[in-house]
Amino acid sequence: MAVLLAVLIFPSLALVLVIIPAIIERRFAQIEQDQVTQFTQIAQEDLLTEERRVALFVLNFSQWSETYEFAAGRNIIFPQSALVPSTFTGGRIDYVGITSPEGQLITGLTLQGDTVVAATDLVGTLMASLPRALPPGGASGVVQVQGTPYLLAGRTITRDDGSGDGGVLMFARALNPQALDQLMHREKTFTARITTVTTGGTEAPTFTPSTVNAMTPLLAPNGPPQLALQLTIPRDMYSAAQATVFQLKVVAALFTLLTAMTFMLFLNRRVLRVLGNYVQDTQRIARDPGHRLDGQNRTELGVLARTINDLLDHLQGREAQLREQGRRDELTGTYSRAGLTELLREDPTIRSALLVEVPRLQELSGLYGSPFVDRLISELAGRLQQLGPDHVVGRLSSNGLALITRLPATTDPLAVLKGLERPFALREGEVTLKLVAGFSQSAYPVPFSALQRQAFLALQHAMDGKEHLGIFNEEMLRRSQYGHTLETQLQGAVTRNELSLMYQPISDVLTGQWVSLEALMRWQHPQLGTVPPSTFIPVAERSGQIYQLGDWALQTAARDIQEARALWPEAHVNVNVSPVQLLMPDFAGRALKILADLGVSPTLLTFEVTESTVMQNVDLACRHLTQLRGAGVRIALDDFGSGHSSLSLLTELPLDVVKLDRSFLREGIQDTARGALLRNTIRLARDLDLATVAEGVEDAGMLQRLQELGCEYAQGYHVSRPDYLEDLLALRT
Repeated sequence: MAVLLAVLIFPSLALVLVIIPAIIERRFAQIEQDQVTQFTQIAQEDLLTEERRVALFVLNFSQWSETYEFAAGRNIIFPQSALVPSTFTGGRIDYVGITSPEGQLITGLTLQGDTVVAATDLVGTLMASLPRALPPGGASGVVQVQGTPYLLAGRTITRDDGSGDGGVLMFARALNPQALDQLMHREKTFTARITTVTTGGTEAPTFTPSTVNAMTPLLAPNGPPQLALQLTIPRDMYSAAQATVFQLKVVAALFTLLTAMTFMLFLNRRVLRVLGNYVQDTQRIARDPGHRLDGQNRTELGVLARTINDLLDHLQGREAQLREQGRRDELTGTYSRAGLTELLREDPTIRSALLVEVPRLQELSGLYGSPFVDRLISELAGRLQQLGPDHVVGRLSSNGLALITRLPATTDPLAVLKGLERPFALREGEVTLKLVAGFSQSAYPVPFSALQRQAFLALQHAMDGKEHLGIFNEEMLRRSQYGHTLETQLQGAVTRNELSLMYQPISDVLTGQWVSLEALMRWQHPQLGTVPPSTFIPVAERSGQIYQLGDWALQTAARDIQEARALWPEAHVNVNVSPVQLLMPDFAGRALKILADLGVSPTLLTFEVTESTVMQNVDLACRHLTQLRGAGVRIALDDFGSGHSSLSLLTELPLDVVKLDRSFLREGIQDTARGALLRNTIRLARDLDLATVAEGVEDAGMLQRLQELGCEYAQGYHVSRPDYLEDLLALRT
């Protein structure tokens, strides 16, 4: 019996003391290896989640036309209006860099305390880490500069509609220990740091008695990885395995074969089966991220399962939060352009779209400051959101909002605009704005993208016609198609000699002698016929062709007036300046270079600008006008009195001439308040040593009235209709 018992017990003891511990240790080693893999994946996903967030932040900013205009050198106040402290803190970024389409660094900024300051050298180094030619989806990754790791993302700058190539926008975040600690969901399960990549790239985990060290390379935006993510993980599973084996050996030494067999049965049910299930669950999680481990076990294995489940839940929550943030505008909390598209792409219930823009937003920023503009946009978005759950609100650009209406709700665009234009409170009082909007609706399901395009056409129609609200119809579509045809045909109009200049004289009110000629552009297309300037000039401004047309008009007028002086030695010429031209950073220098290349004296020219043009960027406009006047060019304020003109403007701008708008003149001839304002304007201009020109003089009665008011010069059909230069010179002689 003893021998039999020994034969039965000793193999069992050997099984319990040697074989089973070895199996358990291998099982725990596999679990520990899976744990290392899981924690490494979680840490990598945390870092990748932050990289995606920064990339989405870059995507949102890179699709703003304001960013595109700044990269092209035409929107110089963009950093002050958009790259403010709230952009850095709200977007959780440390550095911003923007290059021109030619690859030159335009601006490099960082936030120090509450102030945005220049960081040109560091930003230039970070920008150099991006690929020379960015892929369509941009580039992102982790690089190290001067011993500090940075997570950065760059993307090509486009217009709102995704067209154009306006340079590169980059956002970067320093991955210092504090930032890395905020990103990682550790729950004291591991520690993470970023170190340089060792030769050979990925290394196998290294094990010490108390910790496991795992290192994974981090992708760089360009070229091979520079850095790696190193995790230090406590060997809790190893300690648990050692403790379990020790307990087994103690129990095996104290109990009999029956105890050993009972323990083996318990081990099979409570440990090995759980381990096998965990392995299967781990493999299933790789296919189905929503699956979770069985955490009902009350041992260390159950604690591990619940910990892993918590980590997975947190990771999925972070991913969902990131997706939602990518769909939202940082300032207003409404949907971004990409968020609206994603939300409404397959929605059959949408029936109308209202696009609202705040005109002259840069002027408001200059008058009241960027915080007021941010508050204004936020309050406008809030007013739209008050319309109810059947309306979806989005921010499409820095000054543009969208209201999308779903069934069963309807939208009255005029009523919405009236509600939006309620006065905005300021510390000093109230500000009232006049918004411009485009509206499109359909009685049957229409794709969101088509409805948005229709509303944009209506908005563009309203802005071109200086109207309050544009409502889409088929005529607008035809006009848009016609405008596209004009834009295409206008590209070669200069080289095909389809453009010409006509001139309208400006005469002395007392003597009737002509003192100058205003150059007026005309387009005669072989198929389209005569295209009015009021039709093709806005097309040229939107498409950017106004720069070429403006240069051509200045060159042609300068040559013509130089030739005309052979017959008319006192001849001068007035040239109109488009708002788009005046807001170019190098406009004054460019215009003076054209005159210098032609050998034409600047004193022969007068540049005509409108009040609304100057007010879009007063500082830049005044610098241009001052430089031009210093060279001898005279400056005329055109269309004065056509809107809410301010007499104080005459004292603030560098001017030589004030041109009174025809509507101002027509109403001012009567003995009304406008008449008193007309008299005061002429008197103030005379006191300021400014010449006055009345536009739209149509009969002798108007001319006589101008003489009585003391106006010096007149222009209109009563003086002469626009004509070609040679015909006007023949009439004069």
